Parts: sequence; C-alpha cells; structure tokens
Amino acid sequence: MQQMEGPTPPDYFISNGCSYSPDQWGGVDIRPACHWHDYAYQRGGCKKDRELADGQLYRNLRRCDLGKFMANIYYRRVRLFGVAAFNWAEGKVPNNPWHYWLLFWDGYLKW
Repeated sequence: MQQMEGPTPPDYFISNGCSYSPDQWGGVDIRPACHWHDYAYQRGGCKKDRELADGQLYRNLRRCDLGKFMANIYYRRVRLFGVAAFNWAEGKVPNNPWHYWLLFWDGYLKW
C-alpha cells in the first residue's frame, strides 16, 4: 500500500474507521484512507478544506487498491452526508439549505 495523501494523523489520534460504511470492501482494507479522512475532518476549516479532504479520501481509497466505482461511491457519500461531521471554522458553514438540514438532524439525533 502506498503512503496516504494529506496531513499525517498523530499517533494519539483515534478514528472510527469508515463510520457508517464498511471498513473493508472485497477484501480491501480501506481503514487507512478513512483514518486520514477523519483526521482532516477533525482539523476542519472552511468549504475548500472539506473539498480537499474529500478529494484526498478518493485518491487514498484508490491507493488502498479500491476500485474506481466503489471509491466514487464512498466519495459521493461523504460529499452528500459529511457536512455534519466536518469541524467547521467559526462562521464558515456554507449557506446551503441542504447543509443546514443535515446539521439540524445531526444535532437532533444526538439528544
């Protein structure tokens, strides 16, 4: 397996793997790609930082030898549903009704 793209998580960083998606697909362990992606999401930032992290996830999934089709599915899932998990910088949440809806439901379900 190749080195992952993006900032290297420190040794003490703990992630939950691929969250609600399988950590392995077709015998391919994709946890390293998800670990790097979780770290990028914890670092947070603005819309461009999230786009960069999601693009790195796709390329890292390919580095783990996951096929293009499944890597694209994982990528599209985080683009669609990852808004609530991203650590947004103060005042940087995108002005998009879909994002606010996801953030609302994420907070509501944690009650």
